[in-house]
Amino acid sequence: MQIFFSRNTTSKRNSFLGLFLFLSLQLSAQKRFEFTHPQMGTIFRVVVYASDSAVARDITKKAFVRLDELNMALSDYREDSEVNTLCRTAGSGQYVKVSADLWNILQASVNAAQLSEGNFDVTIGPLTQLWRRMKRQKQLPTPTQISEAKAKIGIDKIVFNKTNQLVMLKTKGMRLDFGGIGKGFAEDEMMKVLKENGIKSALIEAGGNIVVSNSPTDSPKGWEIIINNEKYFLKNCGISTSGDAYQFVEIDGKKYAHILDPKTGIGFAEPHQISIIAKNGTASDWISTALYLIPKEKGERLAKKQKAKIIQ
Repeated sequence: MQIFFSRNTTSKRNSFLGLFLFLSLQLSAQKRFEFTHPQMGTIFRVVVYASDSAVARDITKKAFVRLDELNMALSDYREDSEVNTLCRTAGSGQYVKVSADLWNILQASVNAAQLSEGNFDVTIGPLTQLWRRMKRQKQLPTPTQISEAKAKIGIDKIVFNKTNQLVMLKTKGMRLDFGGIGKGFAEDEMMKVLKENGIKSALIEAGGNIVVSNSPTDSPKGWEIIINNEKYFLKNCGISTSGDAYQFVEIDGKKYAHILDPKTGIGFAEPHQISIIAKNGTASDWISTALYLIPKEKGERLAKKQKAKIIQ
């Protein structure tokens, strides 16, 4: 059988070939650039592949601006943050209109608390505040202090008006702490900015949390990530590590992890570490936090349900 190409078909074929060659040249011209920005009590490191340094710098700057916006919304250290403004209304019976950022992370946090059966809980703020004081004073909280703090904890104390994007905190003294989900959430939001501005391959790392997009041009298998001396090639996922290797308080010769158990009110006293690979930074962040506190078999079931990989 003879096949003939019309002039139009041949023209289209040549156009496609030209486009393919153009894209190939564009990809091969991509170079690696790295930038850092201090925020959320750590250093955010962004690695991008772009055509030149000016493009990379301008786009990464937009991602850092987004990070700063999120810090103003979510930081429990800043008294002028949106979350602390909300917490000051706790127990007043008042609904507060919140931003999309605070609303979205609260929805993700409540979902995480339900899936983890309360082992992850952003209302843990009263305990966080208590332990920060005890860390400075180098003494354990009393049972009474722990009990009083625990009385202000529980996602059932957060009430949502979904129609108008309003939030009410029912109990006086409630404090929200996004320490176990905020960095992963911020990295996901920053990655959105990078992608929207044409960055196809990027890595964002901050304080034990990593988010990666498509494979870099010089490593088609994926981003090379080393966890517990094992090499992984990863793309389009989040990676988080929770543990007390660096963040802990030592009182009377005993270590207590900075990750507090909302059920006992005390930091884990047996040193260990857990890493999670999940669908995005938000998921990997909260899952690693929850699994740090959950017995092994129960944690494995939760990870499997969330299609997350555990590395210990």
